[in-house]
Amino acid sequence: MDQINGSAGLGEYVRFGKWTFKNVTSQLKKVTDPEEIQKFQDNCVVFNPTEVEQKDRFRAAFSDFAMSKSPLISDAKQEVYQQAETAIGKFFDGTMSAEELSGVYQDLSGQLMDACKDRGYPMPLWGGMMGPAFQETFYGEFRRMVLDEAVNRNNAEGKQYVTGEMNAQRNWKYYNSDYYYKSEEAVSALTEKFSAMAEDRGWEDTVSVPDYKAKGLNLYYNFNSALSNHFNVDDQFVKDPDQAPPKDFRWFYQSGGNDGDGVVTSLTMIAPDGTETVIDYAGKGFDPTNPTKGTTWAAYRDVSGTWRYQSTDFTYNFSKDDLKNVAGLLKFSGQSGGAQEAVNQFLKNLQLYPGGYFSRFPQYGALSMNLRA
Repeated sequence: MDQINGSAGLGEYVRFGKWTFKNVTSQLKKVTDPEEIQKFQDNCVVFNPTEVEQKDRFRAAFSDFAMSKSPLISDAKQEVYQQAETAIGKFFDGTMSAEELSGVYQDLSGQLMDACKDRGYPMPLWGGMMGPAFQETFYGEFRRMVLDEAVNRNNAEGKQYVTGEMNAQRNWKYYNSDYYYKSEEAVSALTEKFSAMAEDRGWEDTVSVPDYKAKGLNLYYNFNSALSNHFNVDDQFVKDPDQAPPKDFRWFYQSGGNDGDGVVTSLTMIAPDGTETVIDYAGKGFDPTNPTKGTTWAAYRDVSGTWRYQSTDFTYNFSKDDLKNVAGLLKFSGQSGGAQEAVNQFLKNLQLYPGGYFSRFPQYGALSMNLRA
C-alpha cells in the first residue's frame, strides 16, 4: 500500500487512526444541471436520523446477544462480563461495597468500550452517538446482572421451603425483602456513577437511564419486576413492582400436584329421601401431592427484633376464585406500631394461584372430581 496517505492529501487509500480505507471520492459525480438536480430530489429519500434514532441503532449492536455473536468482540465481552459477575457476587456476599461495585462498573465500561474502538466494532469509524449508545447499553446490562443475581439468590434460598417432589403441575414463590434493598443499593450506586461518567465524557445531554418500566423490560427495572416477571403469564405474584416491601420481610407459597393424575376430592351420596351425605377425601392441611391444596406463610421482624409468623393452608376448586390475594389469607395482628401495618399493606401487593391460571386456555394438569352416587 505505497499510496497510503496521511493528512497531506487524498491518495488511493486514506488512513483514519489505525484503519485504512479505499478512497472512492473519484466516483462521486457533481451535478449542476437544475433539471437533473430536481429529478434526483424527486427520486430520493433524505436519511437524517435523530440522535435518539442513532442511539437505538447502535444500542442493538452493543447488546449482550449481539456482542456475544460477533467474532470481533465476543472474547473481550465475555471477559468483561465475567469480571462483572464476579464483582456482583462479591457485593451480595458482603465483601464489596456498593461504591466499590460502581467503581468496577466504571472500569469495565471503559475497558470494553476501548476494546470496541480498538477492534473497530461495530464499525471502524467511531463517533456520533456510538459512545452514548454504548454507555446506556452497558449500564443496562450491568444493572440486569445485578437484578439477576438478586433473584437467583432469593430463589435458591426459597427452595429449602418446598416440600415433596416438584413437578410441572406445581408452582411456588419466595420473597425475601433483603434482596430488594440490596439490589436497590447497587442500582442507586451504578446510576450515580453512570451520570458522573456521562458528565465527564460531555454526554450529559445525550445519555440517560432508559425507562425500563415503560419499555416492559422487567429484568432491567427492579427486583420486584425481575422476580415476578409479568411477560411470563404464569409469573404474576407481585402486582405492583413499584411498591417497596417492609424490611426484614419473608413470604413463601407452594401448591400441590401429582404430575397429571386425577384426584377425587369428595363423594356425595344422595339417599332415596333426598338426604345428601358428603365424604371429604381432600382432608385438612397441605398435601404436596394434591393439586387442590396450597399453603403460604409470611414473616417479619418487629421493632423488638422478634420474628412474627403467620401461615395458612387453603384449597383450590379450579375456578376463577383460585386467584387469591395474600392479604385475604394472612394478616398480622396484636402488635402496635408501623411495622405490622406495613407488612399487612404489602401483603395486598402479593397474589397466588395454581399453575396455568393465567394461560389463555388454562391447563391445570389434573382433574378435580366430585363424584355423586
